[in-house]
Amino acid sequence: MARFLRFPPAVRSTPGRSFDAEQEQRRAPRQRVSWLVTVAAGKRSFQGRTQDVSASGAKIIVKERPALGEEVGLSFRPPGRRPISTRALVWRIDPDGLACMFVGTQEPDFIAAVTPRSAAQPRRTASPAPAVPGAPVASVVLPPVAAIAAAEIARTAVPAARPTVIPAGPPLPAPAPLAPGSAVLVAVADPSVRAMVLVAMERAGHPVLDAGPQPLLALRMAEQHAPAIGLVIVAADLKLMNGDPLDLRLAPVVPAAKVIVMSSRTVPRPAGAPGYWLPTPCSEADLMTVVRHALGA
Repeated sequence: MARFLRFPPAVRSTPGRSFDAEQEQRRAPRQRVSWLVTVAAGKRSFQGRTQDVSASGAKIIVKERPALGEEVGLSFRPPGRRPISTRALVWRIDPDGLACMFVGTQEPDFIAAVTPRSAAQPRRTASPAPAVPGAPVASVVLPPVAAIAAAEIARTAVPAARPTVIPAGPPLPAPAPLAPGSAVLVAVADPSVRAMVLVAMERAGHPVLDAGPQPLLALRMAEQHAPAIGLVIVAADLKLMNGDPLDLRLAPVVPAAKVIVMSSRTVPRPAGAPGYWLPTPCSEADLMTVVRHALGA
């Protein structure tokens, strides 16, 4: 009787290269373009040409140079499409132009324009052959035990519960403006040192602008809140893409603020370095002593 039972044919699997979907999704394929672009940096506005673009950033050929780390407005004019606009941070200055990194949430039209067509179009799969009228239909006959088990599973399956809809709460109030000279800008990479600094500043009642280990974010915060920043605590090992120390770039952006540079005890203080030097590791008491000395000077 077994020879009358028909089972689905075995599928032979062949070893292949592993595919990491998350890693593939993080990649931003670039496409070579020649789009006109308008770069708006503060009150200045100048024209340039886009050399290549991706979903994360663009390379722009332009004569004028905005400041490194400055947030600029970009208006691209791709051929055959309406102009698309976004915001970006200047993260590299080149001899022929600049490289920028997009910030904020992008519109679908923008994503469609900057994504290469080969990456945007899904891979086509072969469609099944049409059924021939009158041809026998292949079927799979399950053994009696398997058929009974399948029927029992289908009978006792619990329908999926609908997700609970939580009503939106009232909008959060806008944050109060910072008083001039009251805020502390913190840019420290070491997690333990950074946590100690944040706790100490909040305990002392200072509003904190935490940039973490991101030099570009620290520059952006300094430009946006320059009048409110009275103290900067920055790690000596944080550098920009071109190798410039972050503390030297922050000093002219917030000229009225006091700067405390934190560095390992094994690294000597450079001759003529501005600001206050605080060797690490240090205690909260050591930090507050230097803070009081800096703010009282």
